[in-house]
Amino acid sequence: MGKVFLAADGSAHSKRALEKAIQLAKASDASIDIVHVVSAKESKEAALNSTGKLDLEAKRKLMLQPLFDQVVAAGLEYEYIELRGEPDVELVKYANHQPYEYVVVGSRGLNTFQEFVLGSVSHKLAKRALAPVIIVK
Repeated sequence: MGKVFLAADGSAHSKRALEKAIQLAKASDASIDIVHVVSAKESKEAALNSTGKLDLEAKRKLMLQPLFDQVVAAGLEYEYIELRGEPDVELVKYANHQPYEYVVVGSRGLNTFQEFVLGSVSHKLAKRALAPVIIVK
């Protein structure tokens, strides 16, 4: 049984990416790894608005719960993976640590100039992941 890698941050882009990941997983009889990276910035912001570590984890799970529910409703299996660090670096590293059928990520809609200057998670995954990468707008 294969696996589809989904980079998820709870945004509208990652929700649309999930729809594509579900289609691909069904077509290839695969499960989905839902991968979320907690960046240093996200950790600091969340800590300032939180009452503790358990509260932070509960808020993250609540943010991603609609994605989990959608996978289950589609009759597919999933695993939730939470990483820490810079999203682009950690997602590429994890996507390449095992063979995936596909890597699916939402686009942030950056124009070409912004993507060139700043780089983006989707752009770096497309360049560096070993599996085919699908960027969903």
